[in-house]
Amino acid sequence: MECNEPGIIRDEELLAYLAGERVRPVVEQHLARCPGCSAKVADYRGLERSLVQRLYRWECPPSQILGEYQLGLLSNEQNNAIRLHLTRCVLCAEEVAALAGFLENDPFLAPPVAVHARRQNHHGQAQDVRQVMRGLGNAASQQVRRIIATLIPQQPRLAYQRTTTSLVTWPRRYAAEDLTISIQVERVNGRNDALQLIGFVTRKGATLEALEGAQVQLLSSGGQTYMQQIDDLGNFVFSPVAPGTYTLELQLAESTIVIEQLLVVLED
Repeated sequence: MECNEPGIIRDEELLAYLAGERVRPVVEQHLARCPGCSAKVADYRGLERSLVQRLYRWECPPSQILGEYQLGLLSNEQNNAIRLHLTRCVLCAEEVAALAGFLENDPFLAPPVAVHARRQNHHGQAQDVRQVMRGLGNAASQQVRRIIATLIPQQPRLAYQRTTTSLVTWPRRYAAEDLTISIQVERVNGRNDALQLIGFVTRKGATLEALEGAQVQLLSSGGQTYMQQIDDLGNFVFSPVAPGTYTLELQLAESTIVIEQLLVVLED
């Protein structure tokens, strides 16, 4: 879809608008009346979300290094590198702030240790450091993990229609740790342009009611987001859904289960 007022705004301004930066008033005014540019912003937003999912904090230091930074256990060179990174990364800055609060509020943990002091009293502080790192490890384990679900292979079955042969692709089953997610796609009232995605979630050793109320998020490649909840029987339904490629996220208290590149289509 083309812009209905070519040249009035630039692509750089669209990217700045998407990033939340200050732009000329004409940019927002133009987006309000131009479907073409609005669609372009939606495409950029979908691409950004996809990149964030794949490159999330890929250049950030591990939590253990951030913990050692907060405790003053790094060399001067490492300390300066982490300090520079914190000025540019909001996520790591928030993690270090959380570690600082964790240390401050726990009477059994030692306060941050200066680098030069560590060199002078290394052996005397070893016990405190081990205790602190155990505490940091326990805190990190309580953070929500992002787990990519794996497609469970099934024996191919052949479906015959007229004189052609095709592979039956539904239902599909995915596994992630002790969870199993079954997904079925069907047409809505016989329409080819509208589908419904039906899911069924089970957890090994748990009742179906244990998952009731968990949020399920469906993200389209175009940037649209749909939300549903698991019912008391372990089911969730998205309807209607346009054919396309999606990312499905099951948001639990301790982890987020992700099914990537979920191609929602039906074979003719």
